[in-house]
Amino acid sequence: MKSFSIDQQVSDLGIQAIAFVVPGITVPAETSPALNHEIETSEKSILAATDPKTLKTEPEFKAFRAVHAQVGKAAKSEIAAPETLLRLLHRAGRLPRINPLVDIYNLVSAETRFAFGAHDLASIAGDVQLAITTGHERFVPLGATDPVPVPAGEYAYLDHDDVLCRLEVRQCEKSKTTPQTNDALFIIHASPGRDSADLTTAKDRLADLLAEHLGAQPPIDLEAQA
Repeated sequence: MKSFSIDQQVSDLGIQAIAFVVPGITVPAETSPALNHEIETSEKSILAATDPKTLKTEPEFKAFRAVHAQVGKAAKSEIAAPETLLRLLHRAGRLPRINPLVDIYNLVSAETRFAFGAHDLASIAGDVQLAITTGHERFVPLGATDPVPVPAGEYAYLDHDDVLCRLEVRQCEKSKTTPQTNDALFIIHASPGRDSADLTTAKDRLADLLAEHLGAQPPIDLEAQA
């Protein structure tokens, strides 16, 4: 079993995160009508409740921007994943459709405004930590084939060999979930100031959808240690 730890320097920024493994996932070739209905219903609610002109001023997203500004010039310009999802939703009228697994965690991210990381457990080397970067880490972003530089002084999710996710913005290629993923490591990342109990609520929402639509087993928590 993998362990998950949070470096004290990251905790001092006010960041919270939980990690858990969801085993027994079966990703169908097509999204079921029931899951489509679930996603479309939620999309309509989110569109009605949000305004793309004011997203950047909303508390959760302001907090992401503020913490990015604390960790370096490169991070300051990055937009946290849940804000990006909501902007895509308003632009296209729907969330991106990748596959049922990805679509489910994107849905819960858009609903909760937490950043969700999802990784194929079989691709992860050793334990996982949320730590401050040195600038010497290896990072191949999602969709890329070659490593790119990682600025020193940012926070990132790391396994023994690689950056799994830079900030809560860009995941890596090697551990991306696919239709062949059976066991997934999920990380839910909160901007400073969020209620820690809401992380558990988001985990439960995700677990319920994965069980209902992908036949997943109950999640196995990985206790975070500073």
